[in-house]
Amino acid sequence: MSWRAISASVIGTSHEASDGYCQDSCLTSLVSGHDGASFLVCLVSDGAGSARFAAQGSALACSTALASIEATLQSGEMLDREKPAGWLKAVRSAIQAAADEAQETTRDYACTLLGAVVGERDGLFFQIGDGAIVVTNPAAQGVVFWPEEGPYVNMTHFVTDEDALSNLEVVASAMQVEEIALFSDGLQRLALSFENRMPHHPFFDPMFAVLRGKRPEECGELCDHLAQFLGSAPINERTDDDKTLVMATRGTA
Repeated sequence: MSWRAISASVIGTSHEASDGYCQDSCLTSLVSGHDGASFLVCLVSDGAGSARFAAQGSALACSTALASIEATLQSGEMLDREKPAGWLKAVRSAIQAAADEAQETTRDYACTLLGAVVGERDGLFFQIGDGAIVVTNPAAQGVVFWPEEGPYVNMTHFVTDEDALSNLEVVASAMQVEEIALFSDGLQRLALSFENRMPHHPFFDPMFAVLRGKRPEECGELCDHLAQFLGSAPINERTDDDKTLVMATRGTA
């Protein structure tokens, strides 16, 4: 089995008019475990709009989480629902080190974090903050965690919060994941049906249909098309926030 994966992070029109840069980050990687088993790792982080170094925080969260996940998979340790807490601690330590070096506060690097580690017949999913993970298995498609909001409107939880570990959501499942999507909160109103708390199929179905028909080596070009779509006028008319989308589907090639 092989994966076809695409991803893109695109600046929102509100940020183009203010700070001028995208505060979202994402990473995808195929990682080999100690026994040769292959895992798809997907990560999305959304830097807080009020944080001065939000872009650096989200990039550091994704890169540190990926390194921590790779170390776990290659060590031979059991991949269980306790592991994401350790990955989050590593992210927090990396952000603390960056803040100390810059003589800033960790709040200046505030960001969310969504992650998925998908094996041949299982998956481990974790999330702190808003955004969402959509998973399709042989039986159904659904949202792993409904987008988390903080105690006030337009507020959410961040990896830099003092109570971050208590706000970390984790699900470990023995199901076979056929397709997966992760996205930041800039796409929530387009990608989710809030009436029935389900994925909005007209958003995902056409893109997954295209992705299924591509060879893995064609996915780089498709990432460019995805970025163009996320930055298009019809999308920007619906949301002015930064937008990140990761999508992956299994193949037999």
